[in-house]
Amino acid sequence: MLRSFFATALFAACTVPALAADYAVDASHTQATFTVTHLAISRVTGKIPLIAGTVALTEGGLPTSINTTLSVKDIDTQSADRDRDLRSADWFETDKYPTMTFVSKSVSGTPQAFSVVGDLTFHGVTKSVTLTGKELGKISDARGKTHVGFTAGTTIDRRDWGLNWGRTTPGGELIAGYDVTVDLNVEVVSK
Repeated sequence: MLRSFFATALFAACTVPALAADYAVDASHTQATFTVTHLAISRVTGKIPLIAGTVALTEGGLPTSINTTLSVKDIDTQSADRDRDLRSADWFETDKYPTMTFVSKSVSGTPQAFSVVGDLTFHGVTKSVTLTGKELGKISDARGKTHVGFTAGTTIDRRDWGLNWGRTTPGGELIAGYDVTVDLNVEVVSK
């Protein structure tokens, strides 16, 4: 009987995740970039700055909760004309929808290979997406704060969020592709 009790207690201890700790996303060391095919022959990359974010991590380093807000009105593709166009009603309508948010619903895996399912909201539409990611490393600074680096990414179809602009070249190729690759490089700092 005592052996059965200890076996049950050990199983329970192994299946309950370690307590989570809250971290703040370090905006100055975090990038959200996207890549879209241009004229079916090249790729254009842009950045959307992070405004705020929090991440909860287990003691082992697995994210358990992610909540971020990005500033779409500050989108940067290194072309003032293109950025102005992307902020317009043809695309993101940033006067009406200035931000983008991601809120996780579930996380599975290990710090070295995890999947995050969450709600991505922009342009007035919320859709579920899955990010795949991994921890890049962990270090303590001179003030005793813990920093953890992650990379994650996904590919979305921009039309799912109402970005339907679809002009083509005379040969029929899309000027801007529908698939958008999203890459995140994130640094979080213990609170």
